[in-house]
Amino acid sequence: MTALNSRIVTPFDMGALKLNNRMALAPMTRVSASESGNATPAMARYYERFARGGFGLVITEGIYTDRQYAQGYLNQPGITDSEQALAWREVVEAIHRHESAAIAQIMHAGALSQANRFVEQSAGPSAVRPKGEQMKFYYGEGAYRVPQAMSDEAIADAIEGFAQAAKRAVGIAGFDGVEIHGANGYLLDQFMTGYSNQREDRWGGDVRQRLSLT
Repeated sequence: MTALNSRIVTPFDMGALKLNNRMALAPMTRVSASESGNATPAMARYYERFARGGFGLVITEGIYTDRQYAQGYLNQPGITDSEQALAWREVVEAIHRHESAAIAQIMHAGALSQANRFVEQSAGPSAVRPKGEQMKFYYGEGAYRVPQAMSDEAIADAIEGFAQAAKRAVGIAGFDGVEIHGANGYLLDQFMTGYSNQREDRWGGDVRQRLSLT
């Protein structure tokens, strides 16, 4: 075993979280939750395989945070209430059985939402249609909808959604922590990007103001 390979299997101290090794499962979006957004036994078995195989850290797929504009596609898991959080407990317990750490990735799709069982309209920083087309492997088709520009109240709700989702993930589901998804064109990325954020209020303008949401 080379020195690099030896280092991979050594413990890693993340501060509040101690990992058995440096192997981590990256978040990979899947569409295998129930229609109501609950994690399923099949998902628990899927994630457990990585923990059983030796991954010291398992990060979930993106989990939507609220019952307004956060959901991105059909059969995406959520953590918007106690029921959804409890459904994740089986997944977390399966990962913990193998002494691996479990991290919930929480996300808000914003203007890139392809399907949302709570609302039909998508929302984003500005009423600007996202570039490209919806992704077929998420059951989307054609151009994205033009989102409605989020009000200050809607932005506050999205921020609170992240906070409450994190609390449920740790306090109810038993996750060891959360990862906030801020890439790939989803809501936080939309606020940071000049094309999608054409606001003229305190949430738009120069890059420092566009970053204020994060």
